Amino acid sequence: MISAVDAAKLTVKSANPPVLVLEVEHLDRVLSGLTPTLSIDQVARIYVVARRGRTWSG
Repeated sequence: MISAVDAAKLTVKSANPPVLVLEVEHLDRVLSGLTPTLSIDQVARIYVVARRGRTWSG
């Protein structure tokens, strides 16, 4: 999971599982070097569901 936070300061005391905290300037470089966790097909299916309006309506 990726979370973008617009904060002047961010403190991570503990995380389970461990998290990676990066400044936005380093995000692309670091993430592009990691091994993908999801397959291309899984990403495509998530994208389709995320674009449906009813997915986000309560």
